[in-house]
Amino acid sequence: MQSYLFIDKNLEKVEYGEVFEKELKSYKSITNRNIEIGDIFRARVVKKVNAFNCFFVELFKGKFGFLDFKDVSYDIKLGDSILVYVYKINLNNKAPNVSMDISISSKFSVISSKNFGILKSRKLIDFKFDFTLLENLHSKYGIKLRTSCLGNDENMILQDVKENIEKFEKILSLKNDLPVPKLIYRKDDFLINFLLENINKKCIINDKSIFSYLKKNKFIKNELIFDDNYFLKYDYNVGRYVENLKNKQVNFKNINIVIENFEALTVIDVNSKKNLEKENKSKNALNVNTLAINEIIRQIIFRDISGVIIIDFINMDIEDKKLFEKIIRNINPFDDRKWSFYGFTKTGLYEISRQRR
Repeated sequence: MQSYLFIDKNLEKVEYGEVFEKELKSYKSITNRNIEIGDIFRARVVKKVNAFNCFFVELFKGKFGFLDFKDVSYDIKLGDSILVYVYKINLNNKAPNVSMDISISSKFSVISSKNFGILKSRKLIDFKFDFTLLENLHSKYGIKLRTSCLGNDENMILQDVKENIEKFEKILSLKNDLPVPKLIYRKDDFLINFLLENINKKCIINDKSIFSYLKKNKFIKNELIFDDNYFLKYDYNVGRYVENLKNKQVNFKNINIVIENFEALTVIDVNSKKNLEKENKSKNALNVNTLAINEIIRQIIFRDISGVIIIDFINMDIEDKKLFEKIIRNINPFDDRKWSFYGFTKTGLYEISRQRR
């Protein structure tokens, strides 16, 4: 196959993306050791800091969460095993904010331990739905219907809510299990969203549980191919590219790109491995820079670089620089983050920013 989607799960992470015409078009990696918003941990209360009005809880070995007193649902003490929900990721490796108010979401509903009763999105005010069906579930948790309910079958929505409540109860039942600490729930809808965004495209999956889970979803129209012999690192179209993401230097088409990550920003330097002809030096520099910016965008996305990004392109004259800025303004990154292209600074460097996770 020349064009396909892939989902590769191993002990450390889930990697997924798209190959188009034998070229890696998109790539994302969710590491098991990363902490994501929406994660639910069975955590250990390890420290109380009255000066900061908080507890510190251990999420996994060497990684802690910040539990503000306002996010505590009941009396706890040091050594207790509790369930916590990650609702904010902080910069510079600071402890993420967690809460004892747990919630999970599905396609049509959100189930919560904090709010009781039945809620609905503001956009569903005129939604024709028999809410007594939800009341008849006699749920002791909060139930909120999401905007995605619009235009969907009542029975399908009700079934979604039932399944979400069952999943929620299963999570709560794990509170007193061992070991502590442990990640016990992570939103898996990122894979569903990935397939829905790439509908009708073939997808190779090497994990049986993921394959079965996605196969059951009624909204996924992709052709799913289970292959337990598929490994991303042995896929020439993907492995060779992903392996290079570990290097600070990227070489392609006689262009050398150097990526340096610092705490406050990322600096990228563009060089040509061929001497540019003096007569058409600016035009040649424009061609090199145009090739480079497209690869730089890919590298930023695949490496998940965010914040302030400074690029040192090869020098061009004023007219070619204006033309180059117009080319950049027409770029639409294949990404789910917000980008800002600020243009050239007074020192001749190009400034970009990408929204943090």
